[in-house]
Amino acid sequence: MVTTYTLNTGELESTFIDSIRTTYPNRVVEIEVREQSDFEYDETEYLMRSPANREHLLKAIKEVEEGKLITFETLEQAIQAAKQ
Repeated sequence: MVTTYTLNTGELESTFIDSIRTTYPNRVVEIEVREQSDFEYDETEYLMRSPANREHLLKAIKEVEEGKLITFETLEQAIQAAKQ
């Protein structure tokens, strides 16, 4: 499981550590801290970090390139298709 927290350092409190302990009880976790600026933020890089998400996105890109794009007339049709 991967959880990303994005927050201002002014928001850091002991409750943050408590929430990590609650989310990952008695587990080894890796915490990476890096400064985020508007110029450094790369949405593609962020989305591709998760192996499962990367696989899903690459599959979707391939389907679009192959003309397998699925469209729906209504939101209800899309929801129904997702349930199947």
